[in-house]
Amino acid sequence: MNRIVTAAMLLVPGLWTVAAQAAADNDPLRPNVILILADDLGYGNLGCYGAQQIQTPALDQMARDGLRFTRFYAGASLCLPARCSLMTGLHTGHSRCRANGGGGKHPPIAEEDTTVATMMRAAGYRTAMTGKWSLGDDYLGCVVKQQDIDGPGAIYKHGWDFYFGEPNQTYVHRYYLPQMYRYDPHGWLGPATPAGRLQVAPLENAANGKSGKQYSHDLLAEQALSFIRTNKAQRFFLYVPFTIPHADFIVPELEPYTRDQDWPEQAKVFASMISRMDRDIGRMLTLLQELAIDQNTLVIFTSDNGGLSAHDAVFDNCGGLEGYKGSLTEGGLRVPCIARWPGRIAPGRESDEPLAFWDFMPTLAELAGIQPPAPIDGVSFVPTLLDKGRQIPHPYLFFASSDKNKRYYIIRGEGETRTDDAILAEAKTEVVVPRFEP
Repeated sequence: MNRIVTAAMLLVPGLWTVAAQAAADNDPLRPNVILILADDLGYGNLGCYGAQQIQTPALDQMARDGLRFTRFYAGASLCLPARCSLMTGLHTGHSRCRANGGGGKHPPIAEEDTTVATMMRAAGYRTAMTGKWSLGDDYLGCVVKQQDIDGPGAIYKHGWDFYFGEPNQTYVHRYYLPQMYRYDPHGWLGPATPAGRLQVAPLENAANGKSGKQYSHDLLAEQALSFIRTNKAQRFFLYVPFTIPHADFIVPELEPYTRDQDWPEQAKVFASMISRMDRDIGRMLTLLQELAIDQNTLVIFTSDNGGLSAHDAVFDNCGGLEGYKGSLTEGGLRVPCIARWPGRIAPGRESDEPLAFWDFMPTLAELAGIQPPAPIDGVSFVPTLLDKGRQIPHPYLFFASSDKNKRYYIIRGEGETRTDDAILAEAKTEVVVPRFEP
């Protein structure tokens, strides 16, 4: 066994034996799963996490109806490596994408990397994404000529049955895009698209992305709702990585409660964006009830990294935690996370178990009744979700960075006494490529 695999497995001794035994002893629960991801939403931007000014009634109710995590961490302090961690079950000491990139050049995942979508599709789920992918700027069908190539991170190579959005890490932050893209080879939400390439969906917006008739967030929300309606009788995994509240700060209209506030205009826009997203999440939860599938659907909401420094004087985006997005600090890494599953997750619960994005893969694997790729860095937090059984703790959570001034951040678990150097020796290696044998 090579050094990289050994290092990854050392993170949680006995994990795979325990997981395999659990799978043998228990029938899988196999719920639908909806994973909603905000973009740059801080720990302190929701009412249920202490926000005083921004109104988020749907997410506040979701927290009352389910489980609120108080020590949940993104995969990184910037969105691209964080999303890579979420999708592949690896922290940034082992993952493919450890930097955010810039200037139109963003590191993609490789064709050999197994994603959560690939795993869930192998478990018999229909898989869909509406929103920000970030893990592959190059794909067939792209209107940008130099990116109309079959890149390794192209969506159609990584387990998705359906997609709507803008995959490119640069262009996606414009809220009035000239076009978005569809991938629907099954024809679930319209005419079937060709397999192995994306199809352009032209929009009626200005070329500069700052005005128009079709606000990208609204289109993502409608596509997510349509997917739920169309697949209500099927087992599905729906990933909804919204762009809100990432800059540009643009919204079709201000929320009424913001208009008379003594805030800078852009702060009013920022708050209105978050409330708009909250309202659409409320629509999703209501639809699940109307379709009578809410008791068979786990909904998880979180954010891709810590909060912004912009408007922090007005909103305390990180809830008093040190640092912001882009820094290896509590404020840059700790994020809100809420889970709702009526009849399975008791209402009004709270957990301070230290967990992170790389735990999503083994958690969803256990719920879906499939073994995850191995080795990965995550642990299943199904015991915490259901308040049943023993939660395997992390010895530590590890975050790496290309920042020359602070290259890593370690959150030690109870009883972890090793030095930083000892942890670094196993936690920061070459890229780990887990094997997946469904």
